[in-house]
Amino acid sequence: MGVDMFLVSLTYTSEMTVSTDFMDILEVSRVNNERDGITGVLLFCNNNFVQCLEGSREAVNKTYARIVRDKRHQNPLLVDYRVLSTRLFSKWSMGYVPESSVTRPTLLKYAVSQNFEPRLLSGESCLRMLTELAGKVHTV
Repeated sequence: MGVDMFLVSLTYTSEMTVSTDFMDILEVSRVNNERDGITGVLLFCNNNFVQCLEGSREAVNKTYARIVRDKRHQNPLLVDYRVLSTRLFSKWSMGYVPESSVTRPTLLKYAVSQNFEPRLLSGESCLRMLTELAGKVHTV
């Protein structure tokens, strides 16, 4: 098996810049991820992104490198990187979990305070939270 053939998961958090069109990021991500064989899920809450990317090591690493250079993201922080045996979010090129009354209890379950601050969560907590949220939201 080649080095880039491992299936990996990368979870990060970042802050959205003020002038960003969120829906543009989502649509471009879906097109790029479909092209690159990447699946995943994106949570946008309290001006923060929490995103999990899944795919080949090479594709995921290149995608994250683009995100780090993207001026629409501020303060990117890699919180989890792991080899997977199967994808957790195989249904979506980029599933979207909006903040809503459905997601709020789950966010608070994983948060360290009443304010959701993903930079304070462990990688494991971020991944579990995204998995739980993706299972509750029907329109992603």
